[in-house]
Amino acid sequence: MSGPRKRVTLRDVAARAGVSVAQASLALNGRGRVAPATVDRIRRAATDLDYQVDSRARQLRTGQRSAYGVVIRNMRNPFFLDVLRGMEVRAHREGAFLLILSSDYDIEREAAALRRLAAEGVGGIAITPIGRAGPLTEWLPRHPGVPVVAFNCTPDPSLSGAGGRVSTVGPDDGAAVTLALGHLRERGHRGASLVMAPEGLAADWGREEEFVRRCAEWGMAGTVVRCPLDHDSVARMAAERIGGGSGDRARNGGGHEAFVVNSDYLGTAVYDAARSLGLRIGRDVSVVGHDDLPTSALLDPGLTTVGLDRERLGDQVMRLLLEPATETVQLPVALVDRGSVAVLGG
Repeated sequence: MSGPRKRVTLRDVAARAGVSVAQASLALNGRGRVAPATVDRIRRAATDLDYQVDSRARQLRTGQRSAYGVVIRNMRNPFFLDVLRGMEVRAHREGAFLLILSSDYDIEREAAALRRLAAEGVGGIAITPIGRAGPLTEWLPRHPGVPVVAFNCTPDPSLSGAGGRVSTVGPDDGAAVTLALGHLRERGHRGASLVMAPEGLAADWGREEEFVRRCAEWGMAGTVVRCPLDHDSVARMAAERIGGGSGDRARNGGGHEAFVVNSDYLGTAVYDAARSLGLRIGRDVSVVGHDDLPTSALLDPGLTTVGLDRERLGDQVMRLLLEPATETVQLPVALVDRGSVAVLGG
């Protein structure tokens, strides 16, 4: 039986292409003056031999790192697939790759993920943090040289002051809440329920602040409803509120419940709740989502939502990891009206 396959080295590639090791290195790294025909020959040799760059050796030699960590709090939400796609496209173009971990809204898992990525020596970390003062706050002062990009959360100046270089990328939450509530108001709604994560776990607390402010300004009855942000939990909560005759319903046109959720993924849970009670979205119950997933137009009726460019969000996150800077990037949002909000009164 043959032993383990010997690792192909840069010297092997150079010998195959008939060039020096220095020329092979310059050609594969896109540096220096190497004739195009020679570059093609070297790259063909690398492909034929299945040559893989030793990223750890290159890191020790040049100080450059190619691995970047990503910590996501809710892998069930398909929104993050598009964000990761945007990150991966730029990462691939720049010769980097991603190590992806999930915290699943668990503080201890988030802390463990940060420790693991630091131990792997990643060049930076992108994270959808849990809450406002979670493990990231304690982790940052211990790793001041690691760039961090927090995304899909409210910008928090205290993080940049915690000893780390933290940027934030996400949708314009103020505009998103204003668009959702404004749409409900235009259709005669006098109240709404904003669905948020449990106390201490919500990282997009800016949405809640804007919701409370807008409701007060417009004279709308607003309630912040907290529950775990998974499909089944939100469906149970919505069914209880729809079937329980809440105070908001009484103020909102004779028993009509309207929900504002922070993802289309959770919007579908409201559909399930209404269906379980024999009710129809857009007639008996209203909901406004967020993200504009491709599947949202396929619901019956289609989900009215606040849309944004999800891949662009991922691209901006990766840009700030590769070119570290302390920035706050707010992406534009737009309301997509598909019929999941009933017209009341009139």
